[in-house]
Amino acid sequence: MQIEIFSKVKDPRDLGKVKHELEDVLRMALIGVLCDCEDCDDISDMVTDREEEFKAAGLLKLCNGVPCGDTILRVVESVNPAQLRASLDCCRGHIIESLCGNQVIIDGKKLRGENPRSPGCHGLYILNAWVSETEICVAEKPVDGKTNELTVLPSVLSSLWLTGALVSVDAMGTHRNIAEQIILQGGDYLMALKDNQPILKGLTESIFSSTTPISVYTTEEKWHGRVEKRTCSIMDTTLLEQEGMYEKWPGLKRIIKMERERTENGARSRETIYYLSSVEKDEASYYAMRIRAHWGIENKLHWHLDVTFREDMCRVRAKNGAVNFSAMRKYALEMLKKQNDKLSLKRRRKKCMWSTEYLYKVFKDS
Repeated sequence: MQIEIFSKVKDPRDLGKVKHELEDVLRMALIGVLCDCEDCDDISDMVTDREEEFKAAGLLKLCNGVPCGDTILRVVESVNPAQLRASLDCCRGHIIESLCGNQVIIDGKKLRGENPRSPGCHGLYILNAWVSETEICVAEKPVDGKTNELTVLPSVLSSLWLTGALVSVDAMGTHRNIAEQIILQGGDYLMALKDNQPILKGLTESIFSSTTPISVYTTEEKWHGRVEKRTCSIMDTTLLEQEGMYEKWPGLKRIIKMERERTENGARSRETIYYLSSVEKDEASYYAMRIRAHWGIENKLHWHLDVTFREDMCRVRAKNGAVNFSAMRKYALEMLKKQNDKLSLKRRRKKCMWSTEYLYKVFKDS
């Protein structure tokens, strides 16, 4: 089955001294991620034990035997993350060719493990762009420790074809230049409005407190002794125009108020968040659905990276290793989700470790 997965990655090694093929080494790393290996030594040991099985299944060539864990780690740390990302995107194929009609959720995740060789290093922060409808990460970029998400967000957006897509961001991305970029790229935005925009937030609060919304939508959920009520209200921008704020926000069409009330074990809590959107719809239910979908990145991507893949436990931090392994975990998650069986994602990883036949099927279906 030796279809190249990492075809766009250029070999950074001295080719005169290369013993193991680049595709083989990177494929071993991906297999290790799928098979619940804890580190590169585990990967090397597992492949050594099942070398003939993997070669017979066409998963690996291993023309010169199995590389050691240090070799696997050096290669993963040295390859270019952009090239690795481009290779995996080619495997995703038509799924990410067009984002039209989809919701692209932008959110960051911190890898909390520490590199003992780098005192004071408390993990790497990666900004992800995740599509709600397909549950695929379509872009990712590390955030330099000396900057913040806002400095990286424009380049993440620039890497995407946003025509016809809705981009949702939390308050860190709620800035006029980001709104303008999304509009110029042909997309729409949904932005959380918090204290980083105090004047606009104050005006929005005032408008909702004194004016009847054009639409209100309420839902209530009950589970495990918890009751959560959500009320979404929307307004047009007429009153903002009167305050002189409208022109400063390109494409702004609706302001939104989302109220959440939760009752659990007799304790009641309330939260109100305001949003800005360039989408011109009069149904509050639309915005309620999109706001709820935004948090899918936490439940369906970040949670699995933390719990199913134990990403925070990974100690790879040097050079490009953390970024490249993070990209492989996300791709492995997508591979596992395609399996049409009743196993949990955790059990699918275990089965990949135990069964070469199942591992082959995971590769074949991707």
